[in-house]
Amino acid sequence: MINIEELRQNEFKRRLKHLKYAKKQEIVSFRRRQGQLHVTYVMTQVGVSGGAKIIFEHANRLIQLGVKVSIVSHFPKPTWYPIEAHYIKVPFTLELAKGIPECDVIIATYWDHINACIETGIAPVVYFEQGDFHLFDFNNLTHEFKEIIYSQLQLPEYIITVSKTTADLIKKLYNRDSIVFHNAVDEGIFVEEGEKYESEHPYLLMMGSEYSKFKGIDDIINSYNCLKSQGYELDLIWITPNKPTEVYQDKVSKVFINPPQSKIAELYRGAFLFVSGSRYESFSLPVLEAMSCGCPVISTRNVGVLEYAKDNFNALITEIGDHKDIAKKIEILLNDNVLLQKIRKNGLYTAQKFRWESIIPKILNYYKYVSMYKVNEINKIDDWKIYISYGEFLNNIDIDRFNKFLLQTNVDIVLVPKVYNLCDYKIAEWTVAAKRKKTESGRTDYCYSPIKGDLNELSYYDAYEFYEKGLFNEALISFMKYYKKEHDQLKKTVYLRWIILSLIKLNRYEEAGRLLEGSIKLYKDYSDLYYLYMFILYLNKHEYKKFLDIVSILGDATNYPEFFVDIEEKLKGIVD
Repeated sequence: MINIEELRQNEFKRRLKHLKYAKKQEIVSFRRRQGQLHVTYVMTQVGVSGGAKIIFEHANRLIQLGVKVSIVSHFPKPTWYPIEAHYIKVPFTLELAKGIPECDVIIATYWDHINACIETGIAPVVYFEQGDFHLFDFNNLTHEFKEIIYSQLQLPEYIITVSKTTADLIKKLYNRDSIVFHNAVDEGIFVEEGEKYESEHPYLLMMGSEYSKFKGIDDIINSYNCLKSQGYELDLIWITPNKPTEVYQDKVSKVFINPPQSKIAELYRGAFLFVSGSRYESFSLPVLEAMSCGCPVISTRNVGVLEYAKDNFNALITEIGDHKDIAKKIEILLNDNVLLQKIRKNGLYTAQKFRWESIIPKILNYYKYVSMYKVNEINKIDDWKIYISYGEFLNNIDIDRFNKFLLQTNVDIVLVPKVYNLCDYKIAEWTVAAKRKKTESGRTDYCYSPIKGDLNELSYYDAYEFYEKGLFNEALISFMKYYKKEHDQLKKTVYLRWIILSLIKLNRYEEAGRLLEGSIKLYKDYSDLYYLYMFILYLNKHEYKKFLDIVSILGDATNYPEFFVDIEEKLKGIVD
């Protein structure tokens, strides 16, 4: 019913339209206000992954050092990792960067939203590169894609990354210098002493999703089968973020799906070997975690692991994509306990060099340095004709956001949401707040700085009056007239929703349900409709969880002319 990947692609396409107008962020030094440093991380993905884990580690540990940290994402707050930061969920229909709060430093964590972060005009942007296909599979990118990514990486003043090898690639492919802050091991969890997982036979441990082909899961499984065919009694245990297909599950001894960090540490400590088959990594944190738990390691010769792994010293290194070489190296350690213990001991020694307690203070000092700069204004307030009064904004923070947007944007028309407090719901509609006096491109953009609306300004106030007075049949008739007169398909949704609300008030649930079923097929990302369908199911004591999940993911329907405000708060009224 709802396709998350399609939503992400739609947002990316909207970003691409802005790229030809993108400009490198200009910053100037200034004396930052005294007080708590506020850093915001912008995240396109918060699902189980090493990259997300590193960002959460940064956030939590910066907070421990007194920094205020916000995380902005389209997805609900994840539960797989403890997050202490202020978490801001942005509606999927709204550009991710629109949710960035007033702060001192913005961290863009993926290349595809660098420009969007810069366009907010809120603070200097630091790009945090953790490595992906655009670095490690560059030659297979189309020329157009190479140009898009190249242009994005030219925009921020600052780039940081996790390894020297990644920094070298950034320089080679995108001609940008970067500062290296290594990843580190959580010394409170990944330690040598502690519970060990026990299995019937000595076991090999691997980690990664079957869907992430670069993780080399097939190579490890094939090497395991080679060893079994030679008579070795071994188990293969698999840690994966996703439920595997039956085909893959049958190839291993046991699967752990997204286990807690403490369980992962137990699995490291109990394993005979940790095996990494990755084609590429920027740093390879699992290998370092295994070393820290006293688990000997075999890894492919990917550039990330070579940042700290040395063949025959703290690991055995295999050729990439060669399952026979992996099997050969495993067999060597099965028959050479002296070498096994040497690798184990040196792995422990290596892991001691990568501790957050020494790395996070360096990151903090870097962010403090960046915060001594502010964004240079490319516009003046006098360049704009403003159609609203500043007294209409809900608070001073929204005024600041609006002003900074005007000073930085290169569009000609700026819209803000006008919020109305109705009898049952709070709704918003987009309204023109400012126009450039000398138009350039004619482009429009949205600034999420809400203003107060007067009910008398509603275009359908006469119909709403019936609804407010409890005259729901009259309201239904009136809203249906508005619906029939409207030719714009998107604007029709305004009246469609009120028609359904009126039917619900009249207890005509079946009629409302049929109308919703047809409408959802037309407006697949309109969360208001899913909410109303869920509400009907709730009133009739039917199962509604599927729709609850959809509304939680979508959030407010900000890409429609009118939408419920804080729809997730309305959900709590039903669930509680």
